Amino acid sequence: MDLPEALNKLELLESNLLESVKELRAVKAELQKQANGHSLEPLLDPEQVASILGVDVNHVHGQARSGKLPSVLIGKYRRFSPKQLSKWLERKNNG
Repeated sequence: MDLPEALNKLELLESNLLESVKELRAVKAELQKQANGHSLEPLLDPEQVASILGVDVNHVHGQARSGKLPSVLIGKYRRFSPKQLSKWLERKNNG
């Protein structure tokens, strides 16, 4: 293989490698975004949480108001993150 042919082959390999690195970085960024919780999940309402926990909805409201049950207030509506609820349950079961 002569020098110009070898250089052309190296340029092609370099181009392919750079394209692969770009694709890897895009996939990595998407996975990090998902791992960091940047993707939104549907929130649960108090009735759904009460059903999941097998308790009265008034108990859910009381626990959330006191900060014992993780929740967010959106205006006058209290909502619950399934991920946070799951973590809370794990802590309760392991503690």
